[in-house]
Amino acid sequence: MENTTNTTTTTTTTTTPSPHVYQVVVGCIAFFLILPFVLVPITRYPLGSTGAVLVGAFLMVVTTVIDQTRVYTVIGDMNNLKTIFLLCGMMAISSYFERERLIDFLFNKLFPPGLKFHWWLLRLSIIDSIVAALFTNDVACVILTPLILNKWIEQKRDKSELNTLLLTLATQANIGSTLTIFGNPQMALIASKSNVFVDTNSRFELKTCVEYLWIPTFIVWLLNLIFLFTYHHLIQCRRKNRALPEDTSSNINVVDQEQVEEEEQQQSSVAVTTEIKKLPRFTERFRLKRLGNNSEQISSRLSTTSPVTIDRSVSIPSFSNFDLISNADEKEFQPSESRLFKSILFILLITVIALLFASNDKVYFDIGLIPIAAAIILFVADTLINHRPPTIILMRIDWNVLLLFFGLFVWLDGLNSTGIPHKIWVALKLNSASLTDIKSLLIFYIFTLIGSNIFSNVPLTLLVLEQVPPTGDHLSLVLYLAFITTIAGNLTLFGSVANLIVAQKALTSSLQHKFDFWTYLKFGFLTTILLSLVGTFIIYGLLRVIH
Repeated sequence: MENTTNTTTTTTTTTTPSPHVYQVVVGCIAFFLILPFVLVPITRYPLGSTGAVLVGAFLMVVTTVIDQTRVYTVIGDMNNLKTIFLLCGMMAISSYFERERLIDFLFNKLFPPGLKFHWWLLRLSIIDSIVAALFTNDVACVILTPLILNKWIEQKRDKSELNTLLLTLATQANIGSTLTIFGNPQMALIASKSNVFVDTNSRFELKTCVEYLWIPTFIVWLLNLIFLFTYHHLIQCRRKNRALPEDTSSNINVVDQEQVEEEEQQQSSVAVTTEIKKLPRFTERFRLKRLGNNSEQISSRLSTTSPVTIDRSVSIPSFSNFDLISNADEKEFQPSESRLFKSILFILLITVIALLFASNDKVYFDIGLIPIAAAIILFVADTLINHRPPTIILMRIDWNVLLLFFGLFVWLDGLNSTGIPHKIWVALKLNSASLTDIKSLLIFYIFTLIGSNIFSNVPLTLLVLEQVPPTGDHLSLVLYLAFITTIAGNLTLFGSVANLIVAQKALTSSLQHKFDFWTYLKFGFLTTILLSLVGTFIIYGLLRVIH
């Protein structure tokens, strides 16, 4: 099987014409000029991820790195459209679940007053991972972060718990999202792109994903939960040590006690000022500043904005029409009183999962059309049963993410046309690597882990899949790529959109809590390296046993 793969790769390399020097130079400039705007928040020039990617796609076309007709070929590619349809359909379904307040009901049952913190972490980890697996990690953090913060404020819990809670939300959502092909954008991308593989066993279908990844996902999830318990315990021990009274000193006065109290308040990291902090990689501050220069008005907007505006503040720039949604008729997004509609909602979600799981060569269910069909059925059911138009639901679909993908397809196609990604792939000998030996697996692991945090996981996934020939056995590659790129999102705060959503939700809440880069890095860096290695070698063992 290795020989087949190698032969195909060699043939493709020799028959493909070498790109012109102009195409290589200009294509690389257009890529690396835009990359900082995609990855790093630049407050002075808040172009944002989506805007930057679209500019990058524009540069690739206007400089003739790729032909104009190529744009339509890339965007209209069947597998690219499957990714868009899958994400769009699941976003619509998740919006209905959010509207019906079904998760709110669970929160009231799962987090009663007086519940010990370790039970908070366990229950939050479970519901966070399940929601992420069903509706993507980003949607899980958008919905759950405000709910858990409100519940935490309502119960007046200890301030030292807050950072651990936020870390749980971000990291467990990313880990849980590896369980399904619609758990995160890169998993959906791998699922759609792998359909071109001739070997049907190499295709990343829902059944394959669950079969091979549920064990490493569960073990990594459990280990991460243990690390979170340990992290909180260390914070508590450090806090108690700093708060210990100095009994040996006979001249302790009130001023010293006040200083200790001030230090405890600083450790809580809860901002009490009304000034709006700079949002990392978000443009919410810029957008709000245009609407009013009075900082008090901005603060009140952040605390009283309708769920529509707050819940759809994502890591990429929001369209201005989301401001209009907050002034629209909020009755349209209130939960319905129909049990029939709620039943249809649950049945459709289970049906989508069942059909995608049952899809095979004889009876094929498209991963893009099935979620879209379910969303359309919900539109009709909501109109007939609740007499509500689908307008609000359509507005809540994150069109920025979908536009981001369209831009990425063109922008990265321009980079691929330079031949540079393929040369790097060959230089690392990944074109001939079977990933069945430890050496090649470690090279691929390091390449994917670092690349996911330099180029972001979705662009890296696109670049890698473009280097893989349609023939050959690629099951191990797609499994490792899906798992590592997802878990790599836990390495730093900027590694995943879900992390940034949690940080922004904490900052724009009534707490105005600053969940910063270094707070995240202290926990995420070492634990992610360890957990991703553990999960990778578990997959390695499963492949040797099952495949």
